Amino acid sequence: MEFDLWTFGLQTINFIALVWLLKVFLYSPVMAAIARRQAENALAMENAQQVEKLAQSKNEKLNAIYEKIDEERKQILADARIAESRAYDKLIQQGREEVDKLRDLAQQDIEREYHKAEVEMRRGATDLAITLARHILMESQSGDLNAMFLEKIIAHFESITPAEFSNIEDHLTDGDLNIITAEKLNAATQKRWSKAIDSVFNNKASFTFSVNQSLIAGANIQFPNGLIRFNWQDSLDEIKATLYERADHP
Repeated sequence: MEFDLWTFGLQTINFIALVWLLKVFLYSPVMAAIARRQAENALAMENAQQVEKLAQSKNEKLNAIYEKIDEERKQILADARIAESRAYDKLIQQGREEVDKLRDLAQQDIEREYHKAEVEMRRGATDLAITLARHILMESQSGDLNAMFLEKIIAHFESITPAEFSNIEDHLTDGDLNIITAEKLNAATQKRWSKAIDSVFNNKASFTFSVNQSLIAGANIQFPNGLIRFNWQDSLDEIKATLYERADHP
């Protein structure tokens, strides 16, 4: 076999041309495609990692939100239990205060009723004492009482001020001077009373006589412009009023 230089040269050229063609039309596009695919894969991987990181971040945020919500829920429940406990304690306290208030009101009512009963009892005793005194005084009347009351009336007229005396005297002409006694005076006694009182007013008075048994004893002198009382009934009324006052305010 002979070595042909031209054949070797042509084959070498063909090989180089083939290599160049493969490189240009096959290797370079394939490598470019591989590079693009690798770049796309890298980008996809990077995007996936970013998505994973974003998802992880969101998951962490959600977990934080859930934890916060759970803490708030626990706090709300705790506050609700505290508020419920306080409300319960407040209701108990209000109930106790209402019971105490009702007890105090009941005690006050009892004390008022007791005081009222005590006052009524004292007033009843006072009325009984006044009634007994009235009967005793009525049964113990004597003729000397009229003279005693006449002396008291004359002494009263002599003790009043000149202005008061002048006021009574100026009205004597307006009407009769009515002498009201607990029992009817006989003619002699009426004359004695008229003379004694008329002497005080210098014989300027005219007299009438009437009876009021409720006076028990004594007399009322009715002037045209006033009334002077000298009787046991008024004295008993004053005593009764004083005893009532003491019964109401022991």
